[in-house]
Amino acid sequence: MLQQNKILKVIRKNLVKKCLELFTELAEDKENYKKFYEQYYTSHTYYTSGDEMVSLKDYCTRMKENQKRIYFITGETKDQVANSAFVEHLHF
Repeated sequence: MLQQNKILKVIRKNLVKKCLELFTELAEDKENYKKFYEQYYTSHTYYTSGDEMVSLKDYCTRMKENQKRIYFITGETKDQVANSAFVEHLHF
């Protein structure tokens, strides 16, 4: 089968490696990353509070000292997520 082809495995490995390198490099420049994100990730938006986008790295640096977990939920709209039964128990 084509998926089992050794050449394709090498191509896949190198492609993934190069993509990760490019994403890491892109993430270092917040303005360029924001442009990239807005262009290609229209179906995914991440919010913590308000409308500010926050990277996982930035979020982790702002975590409370005793905070051990990060919870997340997905939905089509912020209202849908806010009214989810899963969120009811997380309001502190």
